[in-house]
Amino acid sequence: MSVNYYTEDEFWALEKPTIPERSQLFPLEPIGVGTLYVESLSGYIARLADCHTITTGELVLSKVIPLMRHKRSSVSSINIINHLFRDQDFFTSTNEKRIDIATTLIQALKELTWRQDLSCLWPLKWASIFFEFSILRLHQAWCPVCYDHWFVNNRVIYNPLLWLVNTIEECPEHDHQPLIEECPHCHEKFPPLSRYSRPGYCSICHLWLGSQKLNQLANEQTHSVDFWRHVLITPMHSHQSNKLVWQCMWFDDVDDLAANTPSDFLPPINEN
Repeated sequence: MSVNYYTEDEFWALEKPTIPERSQLFPLEPIGVGTLYVESLSGYIARLADCHTITTGELVLSKVIPLMRHKRSSVSSINIINHLFRDQDFFTSTNEKRIDIATTLIQALKELTWRQDLSCLWPLKWASIFFEFSILRLHQAWCPVCYDHWFVNNRVIYNPLLWLVNTIEECPEHDHQPLIEECPHCHEKFPPLSRYSRPGYCSICHLWLGSQKLNQLANEQTHSVDFWRHVLITPMHSHQSNKLVWQCMWFDDVDDLAANTPSDFLPPINEN
């Protein structure tokens, strides 16, 4: 028996479906917003590039800089590249130029990701004081114990803004653990933002920046979460917390940020 698929009662919708507008880049959520462990702007850009499986340089050159150039037509692309990827150029510039570059960068990222919470990754309100006293480090610093702890517990690897403050020499989470600026593999230092920036990895030799001693110990012991918690987690005592707050007075509303920071702060779980 034949079937007539085309009847006079059948209607075909010939109009194009309405496709909602989408952001050009994935709206990656920044880590630690509203706490003292808020993510750094340079670290966020590196994570955003990694989310798109491209290098930081490819993301910045193809998406960010063209939009920044459009918003600041008086600034050439070469100047923007030098300011973003050459730390000496950025820190030897005038306060006004640094603030202008940082503000334009955040505006571009907001437009690309549609996220409205990126301003907190860069303390623009305190920018003049921030740069006048040279509080920012010239090179990326990190806590290798934090990196190991986050990696073993399947947490997102990221760079807190605190690690870029040169008045903070030790990790707030791990007593007597100094922040490191030199790669243990190639013995080089690298800027917070470079073409191959990736949180947890050297921008030059691309190797893992976690603690070598703890990695060796892990191979001899069980990899259970309880074991790593015993080795890596050190409670933050009250005097440590007060010291951290004192060193972060350049933050806006530092008391509120400290009150919102849990003593056992951890990045979100890595779902990749």
